[in-house]
Amino acid sequence: MEKRLFIGLSVEAPWPHSYPKGRMLEENGRHITLAFLGNVKMPDFKTFPKPPFQLGGAALASSVVFLPKLKPRVVAYQIDWISGKEEMIAYRQELYRWLEPQGYSLDQRPFHPHLTIARSPFVEKDWETHFHPLPLIVTGIHLYESIGNLRYPTLFSIPLIPIFEEFEHTADIAFHIRGRNFRELYAHATLAMSFDFSPFLQYQKEVSPSTLEEVVQLLNQMVSSCDRDHGCPFKAVSYHGNVQEEENWMTWEMVVDV
Repeated sequence: MEKRLFIGLSVEAPWPHSYPKGRMLEENGRHITLAFLGNVKMPDFKTFPKPPFQLGGAALASSVVFLPKLKPRVVAYQIDWISGKEEMIAYRQELYRWLEPQGYSLDQRPFHPHLTIARSPFVEKDWETHFHPLPLIVTGIHLYESIGNLRYPTLFSIPLIPIFEEFEHTADIAFHIRGRNFRELYAHATLAMSFDFSPFLQYQKEVSPSTLEEVVQLLNQMVSSCDRDHGCPFKAVSYHGNVQEEENWMTWEMVVDV
């Protein structure tokens, strides 16, 4: 029996509480498509290529776009990668090499990732006014089925290790931040704090710190600037966090005074 299938990345974000008019996708069904298969028979899961990476990536929804351009039917967010871009592109190419010999007809255009949020009817100007940049994290790779009414159940999943996780800490908030280098620890820590307070994201800098102390200094500079402009809920990032070496990444126990 044929099904309407595609392979995509599941994402999490601090989603807005309200949106302009549109037929909204449920939060747990929002995804970044890697390969659209169409109405086809199920692929062989036994040979489904596993990704060579374990960490999920990080991205920024940087603008709102309407697709297709001539007669838009979809509201989507443009995706700019913060980390994991090369790995995701390489894995998509691997998926194509696996799918094409099986006879699947695939889109050969360059990969321009986007995240569908709603479908028509909608008013473009309302969405443009409503939009604010949004941090995203990639949580897994899935084979989805499109069953209509904006529903996309998963048929097969490969979970990825999240780039940050919040954990209980006395009087403060704390996260396990994961990254392959100090630049990623800084970027991922910024996203973790932005999930709690979205204006924090706008103070992130394009820098490459080489030590954990530099990471903390940069984050505390962001806290000061954010507090000056918005009244930031964070007081400071602690210098007393441990960094543990994992397989191919580091995990930092970041404690934030609130």
